[in-house]
Amino acid sequence: MSRPEWFARTGELVLKEDVTWFGMGEEGLSHGGLPAGLSKAPVYTGFYWLEEDGGPAVARACLVVVPLADPDRIAAADWDDGYEDYVATPLEGYAVLCSSPFDPLWSDDDGEAHLREAKRIIEAGDREGRRANYAEIITDPDRGGNALFFPVEGEDRTAYKATEPDETVVCLAFVDYDLYPH
Repeated sequence: MSRPEWFARTGELVLKEDVTWFGMGEEGLSHGGLPAGLSKAPVYTGFYWLEEDGGPAVARACLVVVPLADPDRIAAADWDDGYEDYVATPLEGYAVLCSSPFDPLWSDDDGEAHLREAKRIIEAGDREGRRANYAEIITDPDRGGNALFFPVEGEDRTAYKATEPDETVVCLAFVDYDLYPH
């Protein structure tokens, strides 16, 4: 994994039934068992500068963290070892963090339009040299549902979760990396 050179708060994720990290597999990685009564969670992202083909450096995300409880509960929780199975990403160059029911790949309504708008925002951020380059798209205006799109460079994705003994998820971490660096 590329090491984050800085972290930025990249908004709040509106929480519904579960949290999904798209960009790995056709279904995404979904996590239920969120703390009861939680309607939003902050999102923090680790970025690094990527320089390619002699062009200007652009910010890319390599680590996204969603704390769902206070730091003491997160520190005391059990962390899993991530996902062992490699699945190629269908969203080349992008990863998406959202809460059900949004699916940027197979949505019957606005999935492709949301992805095009996110790409436009991120490409503009690349041209501007934006350090916290990502796009937040409102996917459900009636309920305030949103999705956060991140530009990523790695070919692989994984996720980690911290759970309490009753299986309540208190923190999620999503990682972009290369299993076999070039």
